[in-house]
Amino acid sequence: MPSAAQHFDIGIVGSGIAGSALAAALSGSGLRVALLDRREGELDSARGDHIQPAIQSILERWGVLNSLLQAGAEHRAGTRWFDADGNHLVTIGVPKHPDCAASFLFLNHERIGDALLTHAVGGGAVSISGVSEWSLDRVRAGWRISWRGVSGEGQLTCSLLVGADGTASPVRSRLGIEIDRHRYQYPIAVLYGRLRQVPEPRTLDVHLCRERMVSMIPRTGGGTKIGFPIAAEELSTWRHQPESVLHDQLRCWCPGLEFDQLAFGAIYPPVSQQAKPYQGEGAAVLIGDARHAMHPARSMGMNTCFRVADRLAGLLGELRRGFKEAEVLPILRAFETQFSEEVTRRLAENHAAGLQMDTIHGDGFPALVAQLRAAAGNPAISDAMALNAAGVSK
Repeated sequence: MPSAAQHFDIGIVGSGIAGSALAAALSGSGLRVALLDRREGELDSARGDHIQPAIQSILERWGVLNSLLQAGAEHRAGTRWFDADGNHLVTIGVPKHPDCAASFLFLNHERIGDALLTHAVGGGAVSISGVSEWSLDRVRAGWRISWRGVSGEGQLTCSLLVGADGTASPVRSRLGIEIDRHRYQYPIAVLYGRLRQVPEPRTLDVHLCRERMVSMIPRTGGGTKIGFPIAAEELSTWRHQPESVLHDQLRCWCPGLEFDQLAFGAIYPPVSQQAKPYQGEGAAVLIGDARHAMHPARSMGMNTCFRVADRLAGLLGELRRGFKEAEVLPILRAFETQFSEEVTRRLAENHAAGLQMDTIHGDGFPALVAQLRAAAGNPAISDAMALNAAGVSK
């Protein structure tokens, strides 16, 4: 636990995936890093948990990939698409490419977060959890964060402030950073279950039902996470109906699927947003959902966090321990240029996928079905889809 006003090079508010990823990427840099978070327990298990093939080399370079495998990460062969009658349309596999691992990896979200944070702390980062309230002030050294929580209270100063504190981001609000936001019409319902016949090899299966898009997302140990949009008037149905009713509805939507277990998980209102770069006094930057929240479609959010954290850590690694605020400002300007180049296209692609999923009156998604049938008959189209899904930069 840091003593009052102990100085760190980098103070990260938020130790979820984005904050812990940046701290993990900075392990071995020699920079002093502190993370603060309101959370005491595990991360939300319903969030993204699939790692693209092109991202795994980044995690290996950080020294985290082996920890994820030891924690039980499993392999996914690709994505299968089905029409409203349960007919298989196409399988988009993993491309053979020098920048790709041989498969996707999947691991429960909270275990990914644990591995990142453990690696960061093992590399010297200080983690302060259970923070119930905190304040932010400008000081000559940069920023002062005063906090109070379950373990007491304290202060720290830092030369660079990083906001990685989620879509609502108090850091963003306190710094007055503007944001462009799109709220989708329909919330996403998440169920947890276990298919009676678990496919081998494991795949992510997307069913283009007559009403809506239903995703069957593999979980470790043979489990499945089921995600789909719902109308507001359906909320009580999914939260409170018995398991048999949940089974019946999924059978209706996805012919041929049977579950041994099925239970309600959570409801999430998806949002797409992108914050502006910080223009005020001092050195500050936003990452993760605080900067670029994404729709859960196509599992892009967490993987984009890893890319952004890697870019920022690579630039910050040029600094020496004890750097001054003035030294990091040109690095942040370079990062903003790279961020725009790296993320803008991915945000646009994700938003398009989110809009495509944001319906409960899909009428069988005829345009998407036609696109997938074309991919099934044209290797050039399916290969391009596979590269994009794998996270290979164009």
